[in-house]
Amino acid sequence: MASKHALLGLLLDHPGYPYQLADQLQQRLGPAWKVNSGQVHQDIKAMEKDGLIERVESVPTVRGERHVYCITDSGVREFESWFDETPTKGVRLSRRPLLVKITFGGPRRLQGALAQVDAYERECAKRMNEIAHLRETLPADGPLIRADRVLLRLSLSADIYQLDGELRWARHAREMLSYLANRETDWSANDGRTSVEQGRHDHGGARRDLLKRMAAED
Repeated sequence: MASKHALLGLLLDHPGYPYQLADQLQQRLGPAWKVNSGQVHQDIKAMEKDGLIERVESVPTVRGERHVYCITDSGVREFESWFDETPTKGVRLSRRPLLVKITFGGPRRLQGALAQVDAYERECAKRMNEIAHLRETLPADGPLIRADRVLLRLSLSADIYQLDGELRWARHAREMLSYLANRETDWSANDGRTSVEQGRHDHGGARRDLLKRMAAED
């Protein structure tokens, strides 16, 4: 995860030190985001060097000094520019490594592909149940609604919807592979030429036929 702007967003609310900020990122974004504390420390150093944040306090601890940072005016402008001006990249389609295995594994590995689809489906179901349980066990809001909890539920819901889609895809993949396993199937695809090359080949043959007819007429 590119944590630079997420860290700036946290520091908009209050100052913090690196380990605290890493924990808050993980808590606010949910389990799908793997926050690396070492990467957060590197990002903090880079942002301090660029003038986006500044050190405001150093607290002695048993492990050394704990440096507390706050966002600068330049950091605020950077965050606002990122939020307002960065263009949306559009919908990103999933690239499933398992689909590559299925596509190029061939007929000899068909049963192995089915076994991997089954294992993938079980893992998706397990992860979906874990995240659904986490969402259900979030503390209920009191008289004052906690925005961070509402937004964490939104993040967890996105993970659940994605995993539900993966489950549907895995079931469909099993159906397609079972269909191939129980039918007389040609796995050769084509003769190796692309459609463009095939078109060139056909055009060349037609040209030769035309020249033969012209020669015969002469």
